[in-house]
Amino acid sequence: MPYFENNNAQRGAPLFSKNAVRDFSGRSHLTWQHIEYIRARWPGAMVIKGILSRNDALRCKTIGIDGIVVSNHGGRQLDTVIPPLYVLPEIVAAAGEMTVMFDSGIRRGTDAIKAIALGAKACFVGRPFNYACAVGGLAGVNLAIELITSEVSRDLGMLGAAPLADLGEKHLRLVG
Repeated sequence: MPYFENNNAQRGAPLFSKNAVRDFSGRSHLTWQHIEYIRARWPGAMVIKGILSRNDALRCKTIGIDGIVVSNHGGRQLDTVIPPLYVLPEIVAAAGEMTVMFDSGIRRGTDAIKAIALGAKACFVGRPFNYACAVGGLAGVNLAIELITSEVSRDLGMLGAAPLADLGEKHLRLVG
């Protein structure tokens, strides 16, 4: 029987167990001190996912983190947390030289365009590909990739930002 491991210092629940979800998703024992400890010992690139505030981005910067992913983990962890797109500009401003990536709510090409226009260097797409795979297998995933990439390309052209590098906040109307 496989087990969930490496989250706690003990063997986790069996994969097929009524407690597996709780054991797998629990991170309450991890702290910023753990991140600092790992950073001090790991010389390679280090990325932290789940950043939703300017202060957390600044803390990552202070620790020496190389990149951050602005994410609410698909709303599964805290379903009433602020939408990541709303805080992306302030996080990008605080991040300085850190690479800022975006993961949350990307369902179509225009969602990725918005995040990149607000300063993200990359966007992660999950759910559309999961749905495409469930419905059409590999062919469904290939079609989803084609749809999203063609939408990005077409919409960048309509915005007058055919090369992605030309995209910026000037292509958005910020409200508030």
